[in-house]
Amino acid sequence: MGVNVSQTDSSVVLRFGPLQSLFGLKGRLDIPRSQITSVEVMDRTGVPATEGTWLRAPGTQIPGLIRYGSYGREPLREFWLVLRQTRVVVIGVADWAYHRVVIGSGDPDRLASELEGS
Repeated sequence: MGVNVSQTDSSVVLRFGPLQSLFGLKGRLDIPRSQITSVEVMDRTGVPATEGTWLRAPGTQIPGLIRYGSYGREPLREFWLVLRQTRVVVIGVADWAYHRVVIGSGDPDRLASELEGS
């Protein structure tokens, strides 16, 4: 899965590969550093459910296979970019477009450490 992490003075930038951009309908997310509240690696099935996140707009979901895109409504909107991974990186964000960003990665521990180093 192609997630590239880069940083600016004020934000953490997640750039997605072509396939992820196509199905998630986003090529990148610029998350303000000051609004990241947590970064943790957890089992995909252990990510706490958020009320109303069954609503997908826009995005792609095939149960058990792919969950890419935006889910839910403000203020509990989430962005998911997960393809079959069992362990994911969950980024908590305050006062931003999404309250949680969930990213699947072949090496979630490495991705989390890159994000925590921001």
